[in-house]
Amino acid sequence: MEELTRPLLRKELATASGVNAETLRFYEKVGVLRPERSPKGYRVYGPEDLKRLRLIQRALSLGFPLEAVKAWLGGDSAAIGSALAALDRKATELEKLRKNLRKRLRGTE
Repeated sequence: MEELTRPLLRKELATASGVNAETLRFYEKVGVLRPERSPKGYRVYGPEDLKRLRLIQRALSLGFPLEAVKAWLGGDSAAIGSALAALDRKATELEKLRKNLRKRLRGTE
């Protein structure tokens, strides 16, 4: 994904981020993206919108619900703390799995 150096229209942000325009509309509708308006009334997105979009997509890909992400973006400390705890648990489980797989790999050499 490219870095924004100028405001982008919805279609341009969709292209730059790999997220389709319908998804951007949905994110706006549920309040996780809030683009500014150009003098002509077009939605324009800046660097912070791209950062939010990346966070949203990453969190969703890890299985977090959109409502949780919305709470994080709104600064809900309890929701952020809960997500961090969940990530810590997941990291522990992933490390255990990694060790197990390494042992299995060494056993087949």
